[in-house]
Order: sequence, then structure tokens, then C-alpha cells
Amino acid sequence: MGFSYQCTGPDGSGETWIGHIRPLSTCKNEFEVTARGSTFHLLIGKHSYGKYLCIPNWKIGTEMSSLSDCFWNSERLEQDYPELSKVDIISIVKALEALSRYITL
Repeated sequence: MGFSYQCTGPDGSGETWIGHIRPLSTCKNEFEVTARGSTFHLLIGKHSYGKYLCIPNWKIGTEMSSLSDCFWNSERLEQDYPELSKVDIISIVKALEALSRYITL
């Protein structure tokens, strides 16, 4: 069982697309996200100094702000993983924002 969320293109392009989130475990920190032809295996959680995001199938591991902080999380992914497309970054941070309505870290 999962749910959908909406993304809006970079720089106010007016482009929109739908992403899908599917929980993968009962511990509420592991999800499969699909959007615009990409699939992301998200692992999110807390550690002693803050919060983290791992996407092992893309070899991504980084700290993040709150789940709903699209600006900070987007900046972090852009800085640490410049090979990621804007569309993929938006798909990831908007998924995190959508998850913020259902889970608390």
C-alpha cells in the first residue's frame, strides 16, 4: 500500500509530474519512491547529530534537515551529488515532504 505526491518542475517551468511512495518495512523508515522513470530506495532516520537520507541504489548518503525542508534538502543533494538531475532531486525532496505528513523523525 502506498500513496502519490505531486512535483513541480525546476525554476517555475510549470511542468508537473506525479510520484509514488510505497513503504517497504514496518519500522517506518524505508520506502520505494518512483517518479519520472526513476526509482529510489529511501532510508531515512536520526543519528546523534541530526537526520540522514540514504539512497543505496544510487550510492547516496547525506545529512538532511527536516523532512519538509525542500530548500535545504535540495541544496544538500545538489552540492553533494552534482550528477543528479534537477528532476530527480525534486522528486526526492518532494517525496520527503510528502512523508513528513505521515511520519515524525
